[in-house]
Amino acid sequence: MSFSTSLHVLLLVLFQSVMVHAQAPKPLPPLLQKWAEAQKTMPDMEVAFRQTRSTPALKEPLSTTGKFWRFTDGAFRWQLGQPAQTVLVNDLTDFRVREVTGEWQMLDAKDARYRMWSRFLSGSEASPEELQQHFLVDAVEQNADVTAVTLRPKAPFVRRQLRQLDLQISPKTFRLLQLRVLQGDGASLTMTFSEPQTVSAAEKTRLLMR
Repeated sequence: MSFSTSLHVLLLVLFQSVMVHAQAPKPLPPLLQKWAEAQKTMPDMEVAFRQTRSTPALKEPLSTTGKFWRFTDGAFRWQLGQPAQTVLVNDLTDFRVREVTGEWQMLDAKDARYRMWSRFLSGSEASPEELQQHFLVDAVEQNADVTAVTLRPKAPFVRRQLRQLDLQISPKTFRLLQLRVLQGDGASLTMTFSEPQTVSAAEKTRLLMR
């Protein structure tokens, strides 16, 4: 999947900046509130994931592995493919992307197409306030191991492209286990996350430089 396709989907998913109707936000479910609060204090970490994409035109879903690194200062690195086909890096000075064997291309983190992506990856958009501003809680199902939460965008024009988000969260560790995106065109994108791993200061420097 190309960067433009992946980024387009995930920009819609990961808290796209939109104007919403003025209304008093409903309280978030307690677990979702705790998960969102926990994002503010997450340590430097590396998370492997598997991305599966389905569309009406595909006979079989497309599955790809990737890795994501997020650091406490807001810097991050995201890459898709093994070996990496797409790499996105924000080292707090530059925001850049590289496709397969191409050269690095500079992006504008303030550009509306990338701003919410950048903020979500840095952790600042996964706050309770952002969730309440942009989404309605549609359903909550829980057991001892997993709490499943369905979110629906508030803005009508966003719902034409993004129907809902399904989050699976561990009630024991407040870790996001899976994110599923249902798009307006019938396509879906599922990201299943592995256990986070710690990252050293030296590894952080290496990851943000290359």
